[in-house]
Amino acid sequence: MCIRDRGWADLDRAEALRPGHRFPVWSVAKLVTAIAVLRLVADGRVGLDEPANRYLGSVRLASEAVTVRELLAHTGGVDSPKLFADRVPELADLTGPVMACPGERGTFRYSSGGYAALGALVGEVTGMAYADAATRLVLAPLGMTGASFPDRAPGQDGEDGEDAVTGYLLDAEGGSFRPVPARASVCTMPAAGGLWATAGDLVRLGAGWRSLLPGELAREAVTPQVSRAPMEGQMGLGWILNTDREVAGHFSAGPGGSASLITRGGAGGLVAVAVTSRTVPIEPVAARVIRAMA
Repeated sequence: MCIRDRGWADLDRAEALRPGHRFPVWSVAKLVTAIAVLRLVADGRVGLDEPANRYLGSVRLASEAVTVRELLAHTGGVDSPKLFADRVPELADLTGPVMACPGERGTFRYSSGGYAALGALVGEVTGMAYADAATRLVLAPLGMTGASFPDRAPGQDGEDGEDAVTGYLLDAEGGSFRPVPARASVCTMPAAGGLWATAGDLVRLGAGWRSLLPGELAREAVTPQVSRAPMEGQMGLGWILNTDREVAGHFSAGPGGSASLITRGGAGGLVAVAVTSRTVPIEPVAARVIRAMA
């Protein structure tokens, strides 16, 4: 359930979650970014194996060799800056005009900074702000009407807070756990973690994303590009894969919220979504759901 009252004075006033509630789904945003980039690849506007700097402008990568494919698969070695703040800054203010690439190319190293670079790439190629381009390329075609990339946490400084959940942490003061509101914040890099969405929006993303791409490119997105060792599974183009279990998806956690999207069986297969207004391990919940559905 979601507790909407920030005072927590009376738990009886807890409001059960509704389908229209919006959650910060953090790194699940990377799937939207990956699909947006692949749509530009399908249109011939971006080369998957071309250097990313070919498409970047005001913010560029320190390495001229890192490709678009490597950014999608987290193998470009791009550094990740501060993740959370009160509002979204300009990327150049966050990283400087040149994004550091200290990691070894070709080796998996989870990189929100790499996805920030992809967001900048989408903006440069389309001539639009990333959020507007992602909406046009992905959110709108899939009918994700409750999804957006807010500049500030919903409900803060005039940002629309209608139906947005309040995130909570557990305070252990006094030897007992008591839920307290998490500080309202947003991801500093919308393309890496700035998506707010309903559970239904995530189902539409998991069920419909393949319809936005040519079949060959959709298959490439869920083809292993690199092992995620020492973690389990492999990395596709934006998608975290477990080929042994035939699943693909993404999961995330941030201040006061967690989310998981898992798909199984390819086009027309199963989709399991789990979201919460607390920072907890959520992936096992979605995994149990999809196993029960199989």
